[in-house]
Parts: sequence; C-alpha cells; structure tokens
Amino acid sequence: MRGRARLLLLLATAALAGCRSPQTRSLVFESGAPGATRVVVAPLNLPVQLAPDLEDAVDPVSAEMIRYLKGRGSRVAVIWAPDAWALWRDSMEAVKASGRLAPDVADVAATFSHALADHADYDLIVFPSLVYRDARVTGRFAQWDGVKRRIRFRARSSGVAVGRAQAVPDPVFSTEQSAEAGEVPGWRGRITGLSIHTLVFTPQGRGVYQGFGGLDLVHDAVQEREGSPDPVLQLHPKLLENSDHVREGVALALDPYLAKKRSR
Repeated sequence: MRGRARLLLLLATAALAGCRSPQTRSLVFESGAPGATRVVVAPLNLPVQLAPDLEDAVDPVSAEMIRYLKGRGSRVAVIWAPDAWALWRDSMEAVKASGRLAPDVADVAATFSHALADHADYDLIVFPSLVYRDARVTGRFAQWDGVKRRIRFRARSSGVAVGRAQAVPDPVFSTEQSAEAGEVPGWRGRITGLSIHTLVFTPQGRGVYQGFGGLDLVHDAVQEREGSPDPVLQLHPKLLENSDHVREGVALALDPYLAKKRSR
C-alpha cells in the first residue's frame, strides 16, 4: 500500500505540474496563536455531488464549520472554490492515469492534499460534505450519526407549506398500535436524516480521520386527512433552521479527532 500511495503521488505531481493555472490564489490563514494548527477547509461537497435540494444548506454549514474550528484555536483558510474544483479535477485525472478508471474518493483527496502543499504550508485539510443518511425511528424520535431528533408532525389542514415536492409517496414507518387515544401516535421504522461527513488529510496525502454528525431530519410527518392511520412524508421547507442542531452536528463530525490532538 505504501508503494502504491507513493506512485499515486508521483503521478499526481507530474500531471498537475503541466496543467495548474499560474493564477492559483494563495491561501490566507486567519491570525491566531503561535503554533496553532493551520486548517484548510475545502468547499462543501467537493468530493461528493451536492443534492439540488441542499443548496440552501451550504452557507450555514460552511460558516458553522469555520466558526467551530476557530473556536478550537485553529487558524483557518478557505480554498477559493474555482481553484478547488480545478485541482480536484486534475487530481482525479492523475489518479485515473495510474490505471484506476473509477477513482476512490480517498485516493483523489490524498492526491489533492499533496498537490495543495505546493501552494501553501498547512497542517490539515478538511473535506466536508452534506449527505443523506438513514435514521432509525422509535416512537416520536429518530436517531442517526450521534443525534436524536424529534420528528415534526403536522396536519395538511394546518396551512403550513409542505415543501417543493413529496419526496416519499408512502410512509416508511408504521403507526404503533399502543398509542393512547387522543395522542399523536408514535412510529417505528426509518426516515431520512441529513448529516455532515468530514474527511481529514495531511499535506503528505495521509487520511487521518473521518466522521459523521447528524444535522436535521429531511422530512415532516404530515397527516393527509383526519382519521388517516399513517402519515406521509413531506420535505421540510426550512432545513437547518435550528442553529443549535447545526453546531451539534459539526462538533460530532470533527471533535473526536480534535479532542485526540489536544490530548497528545
């Protein structure tokens, strides 16, 4: 594996040397304490294509990740998005040139991290992505990636907007028969959660950590009509409206690694 990794990095260096733009912008780290960890943050969903419905979630999650890292004493720099996309494309082509027609995300991230070291001195780079994950439903709550969220329930007659489209035509959870009369029922099954996934690499292209943190439930449980036994799932119109949930998810996706670094 070590020999293969060195080969990938050599191929990447050779490939990128001929196609990098001389106008690549320098990374500027914010001021901080002497010896503070210099962390580069890649644009959200650089490794994984962003779902169209999540475009509005990019800014609040990116801002919270930067705030969180700075709050842990790191000096943070953000790669200019056009540079990041160009370097990711070149890194992918370099990995393909080594004989891998379907490059693994980790291989491309390793090549990217090593190539970026030609432009900036840094200690770590974080590749964050928003991803959908299955959440386990028990009663009125869903659990996934370290968090527990209450399922939002409403009746269609309430007049509240139900999102742009019905993403799931049939409920994926069943009503518990033991619910007391007159109470909103509980369910068992699964529902879709939104999480942040992080990959952390060194300038040498070594992956040192990956983590997940749950952010928000994608759907609401909507009762179509009075007396209907099971609700249907509708897209929630305002994902990430709870900033505390965003902070919790970002902390879960990064803190285990940062905590280990602080304890060394």
